[in-house]
Parts: sequence; structure tokens; C-alpha cells
Amino acid sequence: MREFNAVVAHFGGEALTGRLQALEGGRGVMRIALDPGAGDAAALQEGHEGVLELHDGARFRVSVQERLAEAGEWRVKLIGRA
Repeated sequence: MREFNAVVAHFGGEALTGRLQALEGGRGVMRIALDPGAGDAAALQEGHEGVLELHDGARFRVSVQERLAEAGEWRVKLIGRA
């Protein structure tokens, strides 16, 4: 098991490491931060879908909502279990 709040974001064949920053408003929206040098973040584009793997191995399909002003932070929306 990885560190609590650690995530692996799978987008476009890339596996990007990072962490869950916050759950936002109970609408299935989360804010994630990707580690610098984690891979090619170009695969994360607004509207793209991918899989977010949580620290305990649970996997969820998510869609990218927006890139936040903070470097390496993204808002994603939960679609369902993967």
C-alpha cells in the first residue's frame, strides 16, 4: 500500500504519480496534484477521460475538468469505478 492520498493517474498510456489534494463539494469533484517530472502531463487535457488509482488500489474513471492556476494541479470529476 502506498502513502495515504497518493494517486497514480493513467491518461493516454502515461502513468503519472501525484496526490489527492481535496474533495470538492460532494459532487464527485476532486483536486489532484501531479509530481514534477512524473511523466508527460500533456495527456491531461480538459474533457479527456482516464483512470485514477488511489493509494489503496481502488480505481476510478475520471474526466479532466480544468487545469488550475497552481502548477501541476488539476480538477477531475468522478465518472464511476474502473
